[in-house]
Amino acid sequence: MIEETVFLSNEEIIKFVKNTYGLEISEVKKIDRGNANIYSLNNDKYILKEFQSKYTKYEIDKEMAVINHLKENEIKVPIYINTLKNLHNCVYKNKVIVIQKFIGGYVLNSNVGNYKQTIECAELYGKIVSSLETLPIELPSSDISGWYSKESFENSIKKHEKLLSMLDESDETDFKIKKDIEEKISLIKTVMSTLDFSEMKNLTIKNTHGDYNVLQFIYKDNKINAVIDFVSACKMPIVWEIIRSYSYIDEDVKNGEFNLDTFVNYVKKIDEHVKLNKYDLRYIAYLYLIQILSSDYGYKQYIYNHENVSLLNFGYFRTNICRYLFKNIKLISERLEKEL
Repeated sequence: MIEETVFLSNEEIIKFVKNTYGLEISEVKKIDRGNANIYSLNNDKYILKEFQSKYTKYEIDKEMAVINHLKENEIKVPIYINTLKNLHNCVYKNKVIVIQKFIGGYVLNSNVGNYKQTIECAELYGKIVSSLETLPIELPSSDISGWYSKESFENSIKKHEKLLSMLDESDETDFKIKKDIEEKISLIKTVMSTLDFSEMKNLTIKNTHGDYNVLQFIYKDNKINAVIDFVSACKMPIVWEIIRSYSYIDEDVKNGEFNLDTFVNYVKKIDEHVKLNKYDLRYIAYLYLIQILSSDYGYKQYIYNHENVSLLNFGYFRTNICRYLFKNIKLISERLEKEL
């Protein structure tokens, strides 16, 4: 849920922008997009973004450094306006604020990308990761080892069991949720008892976007015009972002099942820019299965608030992916290891 804005009125925004950036603003319009408070200024000439309080100035400074580096490598990213003090961002009422030039275009919904758009997503990701190899600052490391620890699996089972206790089996939707959660618990137990995670320490770890997916793209003329939101940039196993980003864009995955031919070509396109090792190819599907299998996101939000139907549908979608991966995981690994 997006936090309440610190701006009490459009007039306050106009005054703030004038005093801090020296810009004359006559029109302010709220934009409902993403996880921040976003405003269009002067009929989309500028965009003001007010980050959630969990983001510190250090994190936004990091994002600016990443964006400036990518820009030098001719990757299309937002262009930010400096303050009168020549800073990329500022703090106002304990919230970090940035202003950027408006990027013309539109955002695609998840799982509507055709083959060409899907492969374009892969190529851009490969270019971003390749560029960030020479990033002059140190990015924080995202430790994903906790995803596949015994304690993590046990905690996930407890979280799902708690949700089961809150369901009304006489309700048709609750009954479907119950069946899904029971199946997830069973799969978690199977994965926990049968999978050897020791080789996952060999996954390729590099600087990366941190939340790379189709919702971070601005399109124009059916092509990516810019990639945005690098606030989560970090070091992590890039195979997680590879398979996650594929699952969010390809129209063939809308029901949770991969087009394996397209997915293999997706990984191949990235491998042209960033070489993947045999462990990446072997465990890419396992890592994603573990992460989404353990998460109760979507179901939990709906159970606590039945208005969150879109999040419930997202929960259904991810459970369908779990079913597909669990059934086809060896085939996916074998195809990738054979063809790359």
